[in-house]
Amino acid sequence: METRTILEIIGYIGSVLVVISMMMTSVFKLRVVNITGSAIAFFYAMAVKAYPVAALNGFLIIVNVVKIVQFFRMEKSYTLIESTGAAGLPKYLAQKYNDDILNFFPDFTGFKDDDKVFILMNGDNATGVTAGQIDEFQTFHISIDYTTPAYRDNSAGRFLYSQIARRGCKKAVFETSSKNHEAYMYKMGFVKISRGKYVKEL
Repeated sequence: METRTILEIIGYIGSVLVVISMMMTSVFKLRVVNITGSAIAFFYAMAVKAYPVAALNGFLIIVNVVKIVQFFRMEKSYTLIESTGAAGLPKYLAQKYNDDILNFFPDFTGFKDDDKVFILMNGDNATGVTAGQIDEFQTFHISIDYTTPAYRDNSAGRFLYSQIARRGCKKAVFETSSKNHEAYMYKMGFVKISRGKYVKEL
């Protein structure tokens, strides 16, 4: 294979990664993939002496690195607000993030009036909402556990489940027809016990 062809393939790979990153819902993952794609595109541009393209991708790498550093330095002081029902802030969050919510929770049709709702806050920002039913055995049957894109580094989830345990829940159960949320469930310590059903001891 000729060197020129190899370089063109590398250039296409870099461009594809940049495009893929723009379709990601997690801001952190978006930036990581974008850096990777921009770095490959930068290498390609330098190799073929397309210096304006190299400069653009070099700038994107710097911007994304700075944003990632800021992300990890951002102070995250979470608080958990308990609520019930389908009105107020839970309803607002469900409407605001409707499309993204349905991407992870296609079975979600809205909050029920008797749902136990936990709203996770970071300062004045609502970073996520978790809701479901708590039975007589203190098992939390979760219908939605949604975190906004800017806070998907798993710190929000770890805080959430530690606080739910402190409130007396002994087990969390989540059932879904979608696999988009599966990686997060495993990171939170859930165990898959059957098709579409996950359990976590609190």
